[in-house]
Amino acid sequence: MRRLPVMALMLVLLAPPLLASPVQAQSCPFPGQKTMQIVRLYFGLNIPSGGRVSDRQWRDFLARTVTPRFPAGFTVYEAKGQWQDPRTHAIDREDSRILELATQDTAAARRAITEISQEYRTRFRQQAVGIVSDSACGTF
Repeated sequence: MRRLPVMALMLVLLAPPLLASPVQAQSCPFPGQKTMQIVRLYFGLNIPSGGRVSDRQWRDFLARTVTPRFPAGFTVYEAKGQWQDPRTHAIDREDSRILELATQDTAAARRAITEISQEYRTRFRQQAVGIVSDSACGTF
């Protein structure tokens, strides 16, 4: 008879949680906030074959590539970056732009971010665009 309570306890301890998910729902501290993704894309302005992305080219990229995908808004920071070429191991220091987005984590948003990165790499012959993301709470 004593084995039944022990076995029941073992089953409870070994059973998977009812709402198992890779990311637990985040509790947001301020009224109206909801869980969002904060995504930062890092764009180097040096063009490998020589030259650099001009201010006009950058504004055109934002207008034609970023704004149609995220018309609700985004933030751009000017930065100084350093990057090591994974093939040659050469260190490159360059002016950069950081594009920050606060968006819902949806397949459409992930696809749009991937398209932005691919378009920049293609248009300006870049080896990479850095992408960093994190969960946060937000409201606008």
